[in-house]
Amino acid sequence: WLKFRLPSSEVLVRFRLTSFFPSLAHSVGPTDTMRPNSIGLRWLTLILAVLVQVVQAHNELALSSPSIVVDDAACQAGLQALGSCSLRLVAQTACSEPALLNISYIQKVLGCPHGDMIACRLKCLDTLGSFGLPISGADGDCTVQEQLMKQFSGTPDIVVDFLKDKESGLPHPQLLPSVLADLSGFPSLSFLGEYQRCVYDVKMQYCLVEGELALQGTKLPALMGVCRPSTCSADSIHDDVGAQVEKLGIGNFRTTCHHIHDPVPEIGWTAGQIAALVLFVFIFLCLVAGSVYFTVSQKEAADTHSRGGWQGHLASFLSAWSVQRNLKSFARLRKEDTDVTLSVLDGVRVLSTLWVILGHTVIWPLMSIGYENSGMILPPNGRLTEFWFQIVPGGYFAVDTFFLLSGLLGARTLHAKVKKNPSLLSPANFCMKLYPMGLLGRWLRLTLVYAFVLIFSNTWYREIGRGGLLWNANTSMQAGMGCVFSVDSPDCSKYWWASLLYINNLINSGCLAWTWYLACDMQMFLILPFLVLIRERMGRLLGWVVLAAGTVGSMAWAYFVIYTNKLVSDPVLGDFGKNPASHGNYMQDVYEVSWIRVQPYLIGVGAAWLLENILEQRARSAREAVVSESSEIQGTVSEMGAIAGLAPLPLLGEARTRPERSFGQKAARFAGASVIQLISIALMASVVFLPVGRYQCKDFQSCANVDLAPWSPVANALYGATNHTIWGLGLAIFLMLCFLKAPSTGWANWCLGANFWQPLVKLTYSAYLLHPLVLVYFYCQNVKAMPYLDTALLSNFIAFSTVVFFFAFLVWAFVEKPCANLSAQFMGSLTGSKGRGGGDDA
Repeated sequence: WLKFRLPSSEVLVRFRLTSFFPSLAHSVGPTDTMRPNSIGLRWLTLILAVLVQVVQAHNELALSSPSIVVDDAACQAGLQALGSCSLRLVAQTACSEPALLNISYIQKVLGCPHGDMIACRLKCLDTLGSFGLPISGADGDCTVQEQLMKQFSGTPDIVVDFLKDKESGLPHPQLLPSVLADLSGFPSLSFLGEYQRCVYDVKMQYCLVEGELALQGTKLPALMGVCRPSTCSADSIHDDVGAQVEKLGIGNFRTTCHHIHDPVPEIGWTAGQIAALVLFVFIFLCLVAGSVYFTVSQKEAADTHSRGGWQGHLASFLSAWSVQRNLKSFARLRKEDTDVTLSVLDGVRVLSTLWVILGHTVIWPLMSIGYENSGMILPPNGRLTEFWFQIVPGGYFAVDTFFLLSGLLGARTLHAKVKKNPSLLSPANFCMKLYPMGLLGRWLRLTLVYAFVLIFSNTWYREIGRGGLLWNANTSMQAGMGCVFSVDSPDCSKYWWASLLYINNLINSGCLAWTWYLACDMQMFLILPFLVLIRERMGRLLGWVVLAAGTVGSMAWAYFVIYTNKLVSDPVLGDFGKNPASHGNYMQDVYEVSWIRVQPYLIGVGAAWLLENILEQRARSAREAVVSESSEIQGTVSEMGAIAGLAPLPLLGEARTRPERSFGQKAARFAGASVIQLISIALMASVVFLPVGRYQCKDFQSCANVDLAPWSPVANALYGATNHTIWGLGLAIFLMLCFLKAPSTGWANWCLGANFWQPLVKLTYSAYLLHPLVLVYFYCQNVKAMPYLDTALLSNFIAFSTVVFFFAFLVWAFVEKPCANLSAQFMGSLTGSKGRGGGDDA
């Protein structure tokens, strides 16, 4: 038995080597010293002995470390000396200069005894004190430790602005932090000093002062780090810095102190943490059991899935958790359809996920730790004013891409179901089978892994970074947000259910702020079966009318909300800026509203319908060619228009091949398809790069004010109402050309449809859920605000993307894929289909 103490708990560990290494059981005798197993046991014993010595040394150091002793008298003396240190240092330096004290006139004024330089120095200090300075000859020198505490503190640089007094007419000095006097960008009131250099001196402690400063109707977070004697309590330091903080205009401040010998934060062991730990252990046991079962069942010739009763259900359950089986599914490549190629969607989804990570790599520090040079990013002189940088905030359109793909694939899936079984569109089957089963299947597919990440983020994620200086600090440019609170606010423990019901964009649950997208997507899916019903039962023309009316109505409502409420139709300016004349919040009232963001979703549904029409037309033309030997197929079928340049139709059976086109015809087809492709790219590029004009303003607050911004209120509302539709139309046209293998899309299908995207595309959902957790953890472990650098942006993006997809792979293999398998099994049991494995690509 090995018993040792840790800082926060007592751990009892028992090692029974032979239970883990049976081969060592016979190698413990003194005569077996030369046997390999004996040598292995000796090495293992030596390693364990070293580990025990390291643990004992660590605990002896921890137990023998000096504890923090609060001494009010010593504290007050130290704070008083620290406050006058700078003046004393200057005075003591001047009064210790022999060249000055040897001047006879100075000696006469000071009344120095002849030849006594020490007494003359004391007279010099007393004389300066008589002028009201906190200096006297009886004071000690400003010690090196006091000077270091001054240097390690994050006192802001102060500038003085002289304003004319209305009564006396004299200039009146007004003190301002230099960051407020500099209007080059959004001010960052973060003066954190040198945390690590202060806290690792046993005679010092680092105290973080958190408050807020009201500026032009906006409350800005203010942070200031001060290094003070370790004999002081947090309350004493809070009172000491009060005067300085008040002069800076910082209110509602609090003070927390950190010392090198602070105890290790103890785990709270809340009910949520215990429940989460039980869930994690259960998942681990299921993975082990499933993997063991898969290994054993592979050696048996009998098909275990064919068993009935509880044995068959247990076999299916364990098989769903098999790591080996799921890893084979991860590496398996999808077979491509011969009529249409959708593989281009793999590259689009992966690149869109990376685009979201890129945008959040830049934007998330503004919501968490803050930039010390935010003017390098924000208007009027930051990177946002440069044309090339629009790629970064353009990542917001990646969400529109997800919406479009969701509508496209969802409509294709439902169309395939009703085509296979038209009776699903009958009133009874639609209400009892198609609609509820489709909704339940999608809810299970998305929610199980979503709930896992939600549980982890609201319990143990907070725990892993709790010792960080800024982990719980109020660092955000957004009111009520902080470093870790940019992931989960305290309200998450109350309103988590809103996230699982996918209404967190309507009721702010405070959980995983970026999952508003999932809520919108689920709400959009609610109308999709009705759109299919209208198209199949009431006519395709009416279906197109409904899609068009929904898109136009969404744009009209967005224009109305933005214009009447004077909202800035930009996620950066509309979220971080504050327009006193506005009557709402752009993110909550427009950006995260499903009936406004539905535009690309409806376009995706329309793209799916158009694709099905084209494929049906191709099949019909092929059948006509088989029936009529004498008919001559002239040109291409009218699919997307003669100018689209689509691939030749594959003929069935013994049909006669179409005549070879001349070089001029091929060139015309290629040119026509290229023009349409360029138009689609131009549409998408226009909404990405056009906002560079709105950032050309005199200061940040002017950009965030509709009445002062470069764009007129009409242009601002018009862009906010149409940008999602324009992006959706451009992307839909581009994808349709790729689907149908137009002559000019070879490069896109080769690049975006390559096989290496297929494994990565399976990780995109988990990557989307996890990426802010990775960003916030690394950002919030810093001890000061970040500087923005272009090179740091590139390196951080590459590093974050790598780490995010690594953890996404773990979550996919151990949680998402097993849950998808179980969901498919459950839905299969309800609908009567097989559904045992969840699909290879689930």
